[in-house]
This record gives sequence, structure tokens and C-alpha cells, in this order.
Amino acid sequence: TGGGKPSGKLLTAIESGFNSFDSFKTQFSDAGKNRFGSGWAWLYLDGDKKLKIGSTPNQDNPLMDVSDIKGLPVLGLDVWEHAYYLKYHNKRPEYITNWCHVVNWKKVQEQFAAITG
Repeated sequence: TGGGKPSGKLLTAIESGFNSFDSFKTQFSDAGKNRFGSGWAWLYLDGDKKLKIGSTPNQDNPLMDVSDIKGLPVLGLDVWEHAYYLKYHNKRPEYITNWCHVVNWKKVQEQFAAITG
């Protein structure tokens, strides 16, 4: 029952910050595809409560002091090999494309609403 796209305030914020939902998907997917080695791609709210896309290595996340990106995570994409290797082997881009079809946008919207009020 996942996939599709969000609605309401989350969709408005995504379209405002990234010009369109398709542009967001491309940028978010690229953050995961371009992460060298293991790590994460994030949709997060920065200190000004603006949506940003970033990537962190290994176990780092936007909440950690050591992270290059800082903020409150709204959505995370695991790009450690354990997340996809058994089914996708070295085909991380294919894993990310298919992952986008199962995102539970209702849950992401709830997370976004909880953070933004």
C-alpha cells in the first residue's frame, strides 16, 4: 500500500523546496546512489524548518553532533549493503527505484506533522 506521493502540507513543502515531487525523487534517489560505501539518504528539516536532502556515511544521522548535515529526520533511506544485497546485489540504483514504490507516505506525513506542529 506504499508508493505514490504525499499530500497536504508535506507535498506543499516538498514542491516548494524542490520545485516538484519528481525533482525531489530524483534528488533524494541521487543522495542514496551517490553515497560512497554504506550510509543513508535523508529528507530532513534544518534549523529553519526547511526540508533538505542529504546523505550521511555509516551509522551517522542528522541528529548526531558528528554529522555534516544537521536537523530532524523525516524520511531515511538505508543504503547499507545489508538492506539490498541479497536481492539486488550491486544494483543499488534498482533497489532505490523499487524502494520508492513502497514508501508509506501517510506515516512520513505523520512524522512531518509531529515535527512541524
